[in-house]
Amino acid sequence: MPQTGTTPRVPRAFSEVTPEWLSAALAPTCPDVKVLSATVGKTMGFKPNKARVDLTYNTVGKEAGLPSSFVIKGTFNGTESRGAIIDFSNLAEVVSYRDIVPHIDMNVPRIYHLGIEHEPTESVVLLMEDLVVRKPTYFGHGLNSLTYGQAALFLDAIARYQAQSWNSPLFGEGQAWGPGTMTETNYQRIHKEYFELLPHSEHWTQSAQSPRGAAVPKRLRDPERAAAGWASLMQVLSSHARVIVHGDEHLGNYFIEGNGCPGFYDMLSRGERWPQHFAVFMIAALDTLDRRAWERPLLAYFLSRLAHHGADVPSFEEAWFAYRCSTICPFLIWFNNSSTWQPEAINTANAARAGMAVLDHDAFGLLGV
Repeated sequence: MPQTGTTPRVPRAFSEVTPEWLSAALAPTCPDVKVLSATVGKTMGFKPNKARVDLTYNTVGKEAGLPSSFVIKGTFNGTESRGAIIDFSNLAEVVSYRDIVPHIDMNVPRIYHLGIEHEPTESVVLLMEDLVVRKPTYFGHGLNSLTYGQAALFLDAIARYQAQSWNSPLFGEGQAWGPGTMTETNYQRIHKEYFELLPHSEHWTQSAQSPRGAAVPKRLRDPERAAAGWASLMQVLSSHARVIVHGDEHLGNYFIEGNGCPGFYDMLSRGERWPQHFAVFMIAALDTLDRRAWERPLLAYFLSRLAHHGADVPSFEEAWFAYRCSTICPFLIWFNNSSTWQPEAINTANAARAGMAVLDHDAFGLLGV
């Protein structure tokens, strides 16, 4: 995979994604390539930080079979920060592709160039494969839900890379994901600057007064109980295996190729306890009635696939208890998710799904708060 560096510089606006910049970015992949023209299209998705770029090449690029389009993603807001968490998420995605994906079997877009600059503000760029070439049959959307078969397909893919990282020695001192690495920093920051602060932040009050707040029962809006629940959950999960997680599991970050292979993108990967992100996947992926009907068999299936891929899995009852407790994690995420990240309709739908799961499983009661 291409390495970061100071040259070429990270573009801070789409207008800086020029033929010259693209030629320099692609040079490690294809020496002597020259991009003759580049047209950046409209932004894609809900955040204005990603767009398709169409290119033409010199003879070297043509003969190398370089693609006629890429997706360019980055911190395209000049030198003004959009906020610490958004800056962090952009950086964490680059770290995911650079430091984590090469060690696990996760089907993701090919990265042709990545870059990081820390001054004057955090800025990153990713030049990645345009997934249209894989003829996808499925791109997720947060107002939809998965069928049982689709959920099982993704869970098997998740089990594969989680089993490969199951209590991995790479989390150890001096290793690729250990203390002092950016992978470990991702974990520390998202806990200290996000999960632990959410119940005490302005987002909590704003969310309680928003459409998603109206969609969530009153007794789930207590910030003190949420904070206590999170602290208790961390204790419960401490005995479970640490694995690499996608880190932003929701339907908008999944695809299925034309050959039926599931894939992932837009990651905030890091080491976490596995039940937490099984719950995050289940809540955002399934309609509430389907989740009630399918969560036991899907958990049993997930455990069987983890074991198949080499993990030393807990008993179903241990896993079931941890999953039920973990439903407060997707609730914290979707109750507080900024409308600059996802439209309010998606935040509301997922907050409602998560709230019902918390109530169905009496998660706070299980956690003793």
